[in-house]
Amino acid sequence: MISATERRAGRLSRAAARLLALSLAGEITVAAAAAASPEAPSTPPAPLASAAELRGWIEKAENALDKAAGAARGNDPGRVSLILKKADDELARFEASSRLEELARAFAAGRAGSGGGDFAAAVAGIQRAREILPALADYTVTRQTEEAGRAALHAAQTGDGPGCLSAFDRLEAAVLAPVLLARAREARAAIARGRTAMVRRDLKGGAAEVQAARRAIDGLSYAGALSRSLFALRVGSELLAQRALVAARDQVQKGLRDLRHAADLAPEAQRDPLEQAYARGSEIW
Repeated sequence: MISATERRAGRLSRAAARLLALSLAGEITVAAAAAASPEAPSTPPAPLASAAELRGWIEKAENALDKAAGAARGNDPGRVSLILKKADDELARFEASSRLEELARAFAAGRAGSGGGDFAAAVAGIQRAREILPALADYTVTRQTEEAGRAALHAAQTGDGPGCLSAFDRLEAAVLAPVLLARAREARAAIARGRTAMVRRDLKGGAAEVQAARRAIDGLSYAGALSRSLFALRVGSELLAQRALVAARDQVQKGLRDLRHAADLAPEAQRDPLEQAYARGSEIW
């Protein structure tokens, strides 16, 4: 007979699976297309940045966008454009030095290798991804990336294709690289549209694009919050299955806090489903 604790664990596992499906819906295609671009970079890749450097560039971009939003209420489109250029410069540094596109390529190569039996390619992809991931600590679940990265590497080195693919699922859930890549590019695209609006002296249209860029940057934090929520809910379901109720409650509450934060930052199309997931998760405990 299934106990109430086991039912809770099952519901939490299903909730985490639904969140993962939601977080990746429509995002993988965007990033995969970008990562598969045949155009080779015209300059050598930027040095891999630290987590603190990435955080600093994002904060400077946010500050510039806040200034641009204020300036757009005035009558000097040239000043707004210059401020937007500053925001774009900071985001360009973030995008280049975070190596998000390279990370997406590494994930794709590692997954293709493990699925097709080319374990040398899988190992190379995993190793490259593990070199990049520490810099993205603000947007990932560090514990899960380390555990899943080690598991994927071991599985690839021992020729365990299914085990490697399973570890890749956990690794990609911990970092959501496609979401991060898509949001960074959305922000820069909105800034470009905003600067075009300034050329036309369309301050109202430019202000709307500034807000769109700000929402896209918020999406970076959204991806991190959603990753942490997924991880905590999964751990909570495992602890419930083991009847470790106090530890499970702690993990579920952490997961729900991050889910609440993710819902606040989510794109409008995903906000309602996340609100519903939060409500269902709150009912579980």
